[in-house]
Amino acid sequence: KYNPQNINPYLCTHLIYAFGGLDRENGLRPYDKYQDIEQGGYAKFTGLKSYNKNLKTMLAIGGWNEGSARFSPLVADEERRAEFVKNVVKFLRVNHFDGLDLDWEYPAFRDGGKQRDRDNYAQLVQELREEFDREHEKTGRPRLLLTMAVPAGIEYIDKGYDVPKLNRYLDFMNILSYDYHSAFEPAVNHHSPLFPLEEESEYNFDAQLSIDYTVKHFLQAGADRDKLVLGIPTYGRSYTLFNPDSTDIGAPSDGPGEQGDATREKGYLAYYEICDALKNQDDWTVVQPKPRAMGPYAFRKNQWVGYDDIDIVKHKAQYVNDQGLGGIMFWSIDNDDFRGKCHDRPYPLIEAAKEALYASSASQNNLVSSSNKREKVSSLVSSRRPKPTKPKPRPTTTTSTAGPSKAGGLTTPEPPTTPDPGSDFVCKDEGFFPHPRDCKKYFWCLDSGPSNLGIVAHQFTCPSGLFFNKAADSCDYTRNVICNKKEKSTTAAPKVTAATSKTTAGRVTTTTTTTTTTEAPEEEEYEEEEEHEQEDPESIKQLIQLIKKLGGLAELEKQLEGAGGASTPAIPRSLYNKVLTPQRPRYQSPFRNGPSGPQNEGLSQKDDGAAYRREKPQYVTIRRERPSTEAPEEEVEEPQPI
Repeated sequence: KYNPQNINPYLCTHLIYAFGGLDRENGLRPYDKYQDIEQGGYAKFTGLKSYNKNLKTMLAIGGWNEGSARFSPLVADEERRAEFVKNVVKFLRVNHFDGLDLDWEYPAFRDGGKQRDRDNYAQLVQELREEFDREHEKTGRPRLLLTMAVPAGIEYIDKGYDVPKLNRYLDFMNILSYDYHSAFEPAVNHHSPLFPLEEESEYNFDAQLSIDYTVKHFLQAGADRDKLVLGIPTYGRSYTLFNPDSTDIGAPSDGPGEQGDATREKGYLAYYEICDALKNQDDWTVVQPKPRAMGPYAFRKNQWVGYDDIDIVKHKAQYVNDQGLGGIMFWSIDNDDFRGKCHDRPYPLIEAAKEALYASSASQNNLVSSSNKREKVSSLVSSRRPKPTKPKPRPTTTTSTAGPSKAGGLTTPEPPTTPDPGSDFVCKDEGFFPHPRDCKKYFWCLDSGPSNLGIVAHQFTCPSGLFFNKAADSCDYTRNVICNKKEKSTTAAPKVTAATSKTTAGRVTTTTTTTTTTEAPEEEEYEEEEEHEQEDPESIKQLIQLIKKLGGLAELEKQLEGAGGASTPAIPRSLYNKVLTPQRPRYQSPFRNGPSGPQNEGLSQKDDGAAYRREKPQYVTIRRERPSTEAPEEEVEEPQPI
């Protein structure tokens, strides 16, 4: 099973626990009280913040299985809404969540849905946000975040979502930009295309079924760019081909594809199942019809699956930057190759998208805060998606990423990459420990919990130009870290402009923050003494000859002690300096391993040390209960993580 404590706390900036539900007393309830409360699911999940102080952990309520039957009556009653918002604050605080993610699928649709749901849902959002603000002002605690999962389908958006009002009160909206096509359609197709394969025309009915179309529609409906978070799937939709010889997109389908060994759901395969099959099974053919428009598809015999690979998730991250959107999110963490079996590292899709997002952001100096303060940019985009497939109850923990983070007025370096399992390092206790041979690497030792693997070592690598600083338990600039052999630093200390904010009466707005990073002058590198000590063979030869003339070492010792002896030729001063004077390196590092080293500065000042830890690199996350293709037959058990 994939447990909360298996999550790398630096993988994302926000993590969302999916799902909680609505109870009959106008409050929230755990989806599975035994797992979430008695087995400590909530506590282990929110406990990840003890490792990453900047991490935000949120609770999602709803999902496909919750439907409209409970949501619609709740939002329609003013008294019930008032009681609900009070109960929400209490539930989130008691369980140490940092915010609420609303995932009603979908207002004005499905059993129990009403036409009035659109206005009532927006009113609930307003009242929740006002209560969150009120609680913040009275207690001084950080304000609870309020976000929403929004559909990709145009019809769902228009009938169920008051976009201008939601935009006013939500911190951000997570677009469910996947499942544009389901495994129950009569023809095979890719479920998460960035752009349509064909040019838009009145006869191209699939043109609306793309991420680009959805984003543009939200923008035209009144959403701010920096509040739209793009969803990326870490799973594929599979089909059984009607004719194994007909494999192109649009080929006839005979129903959903065969279930995977781990996910056990027809028409649905996790990325780790797909990449493992492509790597270890013969006869799979991979086709990429339009690399910048959609991910690849693969087929073998009568099985066909469309999925997102590393290349397309990079293009999607680049698209987010090009359009000035708020960030990216993934459904879900545990569907990516979290054990790194197919690639050189775990979470290859999430890591690839993050790298592309940060690389582009850095070049544009567009840093987005991991809090509710986000940068605004201007540009245009849009898309649509049909209803999800049949439900399958399953609480899941998932992720979302919303761009590079900033803390305490200083830009943080990119978060360290995710764990690299399999090291021979042995953990004696939980915590962070430096790599014994590589200053850029370190280990995070964490109890594996129910997996019964004991304390497991996960290896991390700091971003380029940074070394691990044990004093701060984080990656740091090389000048602040003692290392036997330093690599040249390419990361400059950042300069930051002041953040500016504006508030419009009656409307909650986000803060526009521009952060400028200027390269510092390149520092001169300091090498160890041994690397500069060079022997001079000619000088040594002269010294040996001189000792022989003096009558050997014993006679030389007598002369040095003033005991007399045979007459000796004078020792040339140049030879004396060259051979007998201790040699020093041309450059000597001012840093030495001792209590006065820079990595130990300020450790006696507890408050300063704690503040520094709050500055360490971090990330974000978001989730959503994925739609399933059939009623559950048995509990899904996922492979044990490393």
